[in-house]
Amino acid sequence: MTSPAETRPRRGGRPTREQAARLDLDVREHALRLFLDHGYEGTSMEAIAQAAGTTKASLYARYPSKDAVFTAVFGWAMGRPDWPAPEPEPPDLDDLEGALAAIGRAALRRALDPSMVKMSRIAIAQADRFPELARMIQNSGTGNWWRRRLVADLLRRHAERGAIALADDPDRLADLFLGLVSGGPARLASFGIVRDPDERERHLQAAVRLFLRAVRP
Repeated sequence: MTSPAETRPRRGGRPTREQAARLDLDVREHALRLFLDHGYEGTSMEAIAQAAGTTKASLYARYPSKDAVFTAVFGWAMGRPDWPAPEPEPPDLDDLEGALAAIGRAALRRALDPSMVKMSRIAIAQADRFPELARMIQNSGTGNWWRRRLVADLLRRHAERGAIALADDPDRLADLFLGLVSGGPARLASFGIVRDPDERERHLQAAVRLFLRAVRP
């Protein structure tokens, strides 16, 4: 593990590429934590710089404003396969129903993770100021790009075998499926309403059955 002394800029010189990359990561991680814990309004550039172990001048050299930090950091988090928790291994794609259920459970776990719920609430509160970011975060609450691609590839695989009939584009159907399994629970969670695990599983199984009835010949 790299020690703080190894990542600190050299005295009297510019930081190395490794040190700069480490600082960039520290800024993102600490800014994300502060925004989630204190919201947009409750987080200052000074607090982010202090938490990341740098100066405000160094922070402003990377981001011209708090708005820029906010959008960059939230977009960065949304694009990570390990946030708010690592994605599970892909399921057995030969088992259509089992694969849909497994993907749906992963989508639900992401949507109901406390960090994702916090992010969704912040996105709603700041929707007028950051409309594009709000839409991106709300979409990510139901599924991210790699999960959508996994569902679309799964549907294409079984359509080629004749097991299902696709009346629409597989990517659009993937969006509909992910919204069906986790969109409602995600919205409820933003209001503090989280169903118990048994009820979530029943919701998931009902959504999978409904979707399969729509695509099977």
